[in-house]
Amino acid sequence: MTSTPTLRPRTTQEPEPDLTSLVVTHRAIRQDLRRLADRLGEADELETGRARPVCRYTAALLAATRTHHQNENDIIWPLIAATAREAVDLVPLADDRLVVEHALSQAELALASFAAEPGTGAALQASVSELRGLADEHIADEEAQLLPAMRRYVSAEAYRWAERQIMRKAAAPGPVFIVPWMARHARDAELRPLLAAGGWRAKAALALGRRHYSRLERRAFSSAQPINH
Repeated sequence: MTSTPTLRPRTTQEPEPDLTSLVVTHRAIRQDLRRLADRLGEADELETGRARPVCRYTAALLAATRTHHQNENDIIWPLIAATAREAVDLVPLADDRLVVEHALSQAELALASFAAEPGTGAALQASVSELRGLADEHIADEEAQLLPAMRRYVSAEAYRWAERQIMRKAAAPGPVFIVPWMARHARDAELRPLLAAGGWRAKAALALGRRHYSRLERRAFSSAQPINH
């Protein structure tokens, strides 16, 4: 399906949307900001040579977080507004998102300083920690308020369309990091629907990027640390 679906509330006879991709993305953002903040707290270990992979990983994570926010703004939230209508008030969440986006911009500036001068790791750690706290709170509110509304009002067909739009607008090399990153944070039962949602583009990005992602993760975190799902 390539045309825009009819945007109306889901009927009770229609299947609910599979929100696996959204849930896994939220989990990946929250868990990775947490372990990155912990890693940056080890500032004494981040000499110039070891700082490079941390910088690369941080840049990729911040870019993935920004991409997710843009996709919500451009595709997901308009879909919710068009289907749930007055049943959901997006204004408070939109205000919160502006705060998160400002913190994201501050983290990007701190990363640029750290890349130029690794001795500024404490400032980057502080900005990532602040972003983590704000993102945690925002995502928790979003999941509590929007996920039930999406399951009630957004049809499976409409949400599959939204997922395809997200994959189509993804610019290289973003998916080569994002898809393996999401797969890293997915539970076993989530991987199949996650790849199905992204279609052949997601499968290709995973095949192309999985080894590179694993290598970057090991170098940034010293070892591929366990993640508690």
